[in-house]
Amino acid sequence: METRNTILDKGNVWHGLRKRGLFFLLILGFHITYAQKEISRNWLTSEFKKGVDFNEIDEWRTAQQRATFQKINALPENLKSTFIQQAEKANAYQWPSLPASLYLDYKHTGTRTNYEQLQSERRRKLSNLVIGELIERKGRFIPQLVNGLWLVLEESTWVAPAHIVVQKEGADLPNPEEGYIDLNAGRTAVTVAMIYHLLAPELGAYSKVINKRILSELDKRIFQPYMKYNHFWWMGFKGNAVNNWNAWVNTNCMHTALLTMQSPDSLNRFTEKIMRSTDNFLNQYPLDGGCDEGPSYWGEAGGKLIRLLTLLNSATKGQLNWEDKPLIHEMGNYIYKMHIADDYMVNFADATARSTPDFESIYQFGTLFNDSVLKQFAAFQFKQEHQELPSGDVTDFVQSVAIYADLLKIPATAAYPKVSLLPQLQVLTMRSEAGSSKGMFVAIKGGNNAESHNHNDIGNFIICMDGKPAIIDVGVGTYTSKTFSKQRYELWNLQSQWHNCPVINGIPQSDGKKYAAKDFTYSHERDHESLDLDLAAAYPETAEVKQWKRKLDFYPAKESLTLTESYQLKKFQQASVLNFITAVAVQQSQGELTFGNTGLALKYDPSKFELKITEKLLEDQRLKNSWGEKVYRVELRLKSKSLKDQVVLKFYKK
Repeated sequence: METRNTILDKGNVWHGLRKRGLFFLLILGFHITYAQKEISRNWLTSEFKKGVDFNEIDEWRTAQQRATFQKINALPENLKSTFIQQAEKANAYQWPSLPASLYLDYKHTGTRTNYEQLQSERRRKLSNLVIGELIERKGRFIPQLVNGLWLVLEESTWVAPAHIVVQKEGADLPNPEEGYIDLNAGRTAVTVAMIYHLLAPELGAYSKVINKRILSELDKRIFQPYMKYNHFWWMGFKGNAVNNWNAWVNTNCMHTALLTMQSPDSLNRFTEKIMRSTDNFLNQYPLDGGCDEGPSYWGEAGGKLIRLLTLLNSATKGQLNWEDKPLIHEMGNYIYKMHIADDYMVNFADATARSTPDFESIYQFGTLFNDSVLKQFAAFQFKQEHQELPSGDVTDFVQSVAIYADLLKIPATAAYPKVSLLPQLQVLTMRSEAGSSKGMFVAIKGGNNAESHNHNDIGNFIICMDGKPAIIDVGVGTYTSKTFSKQRYELWNLQSQWHNCPVINGIPQSDGKKYAAKDFTYSHERDHESLDLDLAAAYPETAEVKQWKRKLDFYPAKESLTLTESYQLKKFQQASVLNFITAVAVQQSQGELTFGNTGLALKYDPSKFELKITEKLLEDQRLKNSWGEKVYRVELRLKSKSLKDQVVLKFYKK
C-alpha cells in the first residue's frame, strides 16, 4: 500500500493533506515562526543502540559485487558502448601534474578552481576507466587505471585548497602532521574504496602492492582521523550548526568503511560515531524538511543522508530502519516542492536557477517510504538527464545502475503541487494549476539572514510564467576566496538590492541571524492564497523603519499576484525603492511594464513611483549559464515622503 505521511508539529498548528501528490492546506490562517531550537532526536544513534553487528559484512560485500555486475551486464548495449568509448579516450589520457604552486593559488590569488578542476579531471578519467573495465572485464584498462589510481594515492592531500584553511597555518600547503577530512577527501575515499571493492582481484593480479596501498591510505586519511578527532566543525560535536558537509562527508566515510574496513568490531565502532555525528545534522533539521541551503545543495544534504540510511539498512539486513520518521520523508518531499518546471528550480540561497536534482536520491526516498510521487519524480528527473547514467563518478554510477531498470518502468511525472508551505524554513510556493507547469508560479521566502549559504534576501520572491522565469533570483556565481569570507556580502548578487527586496531609506538588508522576517503568516481564502510578513527587522537601525509589511495575494485562476507594501518609517531620509530583477528586456508604457515575451506584466501607479531600469552585464560564467549576458533591475522609487503609507502593485498575465 502506498503511503503519504503528514507532519503535525505541536509548535505550529498546521496539518497537510496530500492527495495524488498535491498539497492542500486545511488551516485558513496561522502564524509561523522560523526559529527552532535544536531537538535531541538522536534517531540514528537510538536505532543503532538496539543492537547491530557486522559479522556478516563480507557476505554482504560479495552479494553487492554480484548484484552490481549483474546490473551492469543487463545494461543496453548502446549504453555500454558509450561507456567503453569514454574509457578508451581515458586510456590515452595524459595525467596532469598537480604542482604545489597550483595548490597555493588559493592562498595567493583566491582562485580555487585551477587546482580543483585538474584534480576533478583526474578523478573523472579514473572513473571512466573503472566503468569501462567493469563493463568489459578484459583487463585492457587496468594499466592506465592503476596509473591514475596511483597518482591519487600519491597526492599529498585529498583536501581542497579552499578547505585546508582549518589547519594552523591556514591557507597553505597541507601540513603533514595534521589530518583533516573535507568534502573532497570523502569523495575521493569512496571512489578509491569502490575501485577496491569491485576490482581488487584484477588490481592484485597486476600488482601485489596496490591493494595494500589502497587500504593503508584509506586508514591513514579517513579512518584514523575520523576516530581520533572530534573538533572537525562538520561533525557537530561542539554544539555548532552543521550543513550539507555533515551528511555528505559522513555518508562517504560510512560507504568507504562498509566497502573496505577489515574488522567487524572496528566497523561497529566507526559506525557508532558516524551515527552520533549524523544525528547532529538531523537534530537541527526543521520539521517541514526544508533545506535552507537551497535545492542545489539538497542532493548533498538530504540526498546524501538517504544514501547513508539505505546503505546501512542493506548492510545490516534491515536491522537499521527509519521508515517511521516523517521528518526524513519530508526531507525527500522538499525537492519536488521546489521544482518549477523542466530543469528550473526555486533557487533561493546558493542555488542555481537551472539544475537537475539527483534521481537516485529521490528514488531512494520513494523506496524507503513507498511513495509513488517521489518515485515518479525520480523517473522524471532521470528523463531530464536523457536516461543517462553518471560516468564521472564510479560510486554514483554503481548506485544508479542498481535502480536503472526500475526507473525505466516508472511513469516519469513531476508532482507540480499547487501549494507547498514550509513553515519553519518560511518558504511558500504556489502555482495556478495543480499537476501542471502552465500558468503563473510564485515562490517567496522569509527566514533570516544567517541561513546556510545565505543571501540577504528576506521577502524575496520569484515569478515564472508557463514554467519560464520572469521575476528572478539571480543566484550564486563561481566560488572564490571571497564567497565564504568576511567579504561575502561585497558580492553584488548576494546583496538585497539585487534581490526582489526593497531598499528602505537608502539602506539595504544586513546579514546576521537577528535580521529576519517577522509575522510570517499564510492564509488560504476561497479564491486566492495570501502571505504576509514584516521585513523591517531585516534592516539595520540606520534604515529608520518601524514596520514594512509585505503582502502577496495570489489569484491562481486569474494568473495574477497583487503585491501590497504597507510601511511605517521612524523618519524619512531618502526615497525607498522597490526592486524587481529580471533576465528579459522590459517594455514600458504608462503605468505598465511588460517582461519580454514571458507573458508577465506589472501594473503600477506612476503618480506614486519614479521608474528606473538598470542593466547589469554578467561576467561570471555560472550566472551566464542561467541568464545569458545580462540581467535588469526594475527600480520603482517612491515619490511620497510620508512616514506611513501603502502602495499596491499587480503582476498579471498579459
